[in-house]
Amino acid sequence: MEIQHATDIKRGQDFSMLIYAQPGVGKTTTLRYLPGRTLVIDVDRTTNVLAGVPNIDVVKLDTKHPLEGARTLLGEIYKTQIGNYDNIAFDNLSEFEQAWLGEKANEAKTKSGADMGIPQMGDYNQFGFYLPDMIRFVNSWPGVNKIYTAWETTRQIDTPSGQTYNQFVPQMREKITTNIMGLMNVVGRMVISDKTGARGFILHPSNAVFAKNQLDNRKFAVPETLFTEIGGDVDVPTPSVPSQAGQPSKAGTSQGQ
Repeated sequence: MEIQHATDIKRGQDFSMLIYAQPGVGKTTTLRYLPGRTLVIDVDRTTNVLAGVPNIDVVKLDTKHPLEGARTLLGEIYKTQIGNYDNIAFDNLSEFEQAWLGEKANEAKTKSGADMGIPQMGDYNQFGFYLPDMIRFVNSWPGVNKIYTAWETTRQIDTPSGQTYNQFVPQMREKITTNIMGLMNVVGRMVISDKTGARGFILHPSNAVFAKNQLDNRKFAVPETLFTEIGGDVDVPTPSVPSQAGQPSKAGTSQGQ
């Protein structure tokens, strides 16, 4: 049993972060601002936007066979490459899910001889167990920061008072969305200002946006400083929990939560 003193833990080291937005907003481009050496696992084949960045290497995941491709690739990275990098970026989880279900649909098509295959319920359940386990495995890697990207969607929230509102969340199966976001230290939604055209990340939760920041007290960050200003020896406010839509309840302050 290895015991680590809390005084030896630094919030800005070995963090896990999920950033999400609509396609084309700039998630992958933001990875260029990670300090140190970064290995990007390219799932959606958009890493051409990182062309010329000297501290980034790219490895492509086999999207025709995403299950075995991910197992083989992640195992090889862990065994032979993890010591060469400061950051591991998985780009992106939403496309990984689509590739997984696409493979299952093709398998069903081959078995049935139909023109179009349909994933079975067991395939969805398998993915629901596999993805959190995969993220837990990557998050356990010592000495590296872990960054994930995803597209965005909305989900409907029903409050105890009977009110309903839509909230932006990362795009993945609804049954595992909360589980995945719970495995992250930071979840940020990337947006573009209508007034200035500038890009930034919302890091504070609201009825309209799922976000969280367990590592510092920032509520918003620009891409250039999203990673470089993470952490710090400060108290992190506990997010307000809405008692009713648009009416947050009072919140206290806690260390590192």
